[in-house]
Amino acid sequence: MSIWLNYHLQAIKLVLARMHNNKLSSFMICLVVGAAFCLPGLFYIGVDNLSKLTDHMQNETEISLFLKLDASADTITKIDALLGKNEAIKQFHLVTKDEAWQKLKAKSETNDEASDAVNQLTKNPLPDAFFIQAKSADPESLETLRNELQSISGVEQALLNTEWAKRLSSLLALGKKIIFFISVLLAVALLVIIGNTVRMQILTQKDEIEVSNLMGATSNFIRTPFLYAGILYGLFGGLLAILMIVAVVQLFNDSIAQIASLYSSDFSLALFNAKLFVTIIGMAIAIGWLGSYLAVSRAIASIIQVQKSR
Repeated sequence: MSIWLNYHLQAIKLVLARMHNNKLSSFMICLVVGAAFCLPGLFYIGVDNLSKLTDHMQNETEISLFLKLDASADTITKIDALLGKNEAIKQFHLVTKDEAWQKLKAKSETNDEASDAVNQLTKNPLPDAFFIQAKSADPESLETLRNELQSISGVEQALLNTEWAKRLSSLLALGKKIIFFISVLLAVALLVIIGNTVRMQILTQKDEIEVSNLMGATSNFIRTPFLYAGILYGLFGGLLAILMIVAVVQLFNDSIAQIASLYSSDFSLALFNAKLFVTIIGMAIAIGWLGSYLAVSRAIASIIQVQKSR
């Protein structure tokens, strides 16, 4: 066990020494990896935060249940009981026609034209109304509940505006698909870049690999340092991606804070996203390892074949 551990530590030290001796080229490769992961990462943060904001807005969506003008106190009591038994309803409250009329009068006092129009009315034209908060924020569930409430006896109209929610949900779903395809394309590009980088390193150490093979070194023994090279390129690239994402998000938050203050809101993009950061590092390491594995396996097989043919 100690021999195996020592060998892998030596391989990591060797790779780090090579990266240190070629600082600029190593940094450029890590920078490419970081930039490639930064782009879909920023898209993800944007879509994720917009999705959370949408959920919050949907949670505030109410169903307005307007009763018929001639609805009796008995009818209101029965509807109240029905709403209380409905498991899809989180909470609700009644605004009587008299309360609504008083509120309308109070609001119209600040506008002369509206005040004159209200004063000309000989009777209260407003109905009793229930304002309902559903447990689910899903647009289809809300629409189903609205249709159910509309069919209640004594109800004139049940209003719910979910079109904006449906449109936004469709756009968010499209955004997630775009992120997926961009990530796949960039992953393929990184495989090629890291693979070519490792292949160039193999060519510069071709003589060393041939000697090691003649001395009886196994393919796994020869392959290990190059695999660690790919892993470290991915690791450092992933860390750079996280730093870039945090920097960009912080810059955006400075601008968003100014806009949000105009709307008396404290909305801002989440600066730390553990799930995203772990995924970036994990994917970067995996792509680095895979690119290296494909390149080194192919190169070693070619070198061994050439040696056998001699």
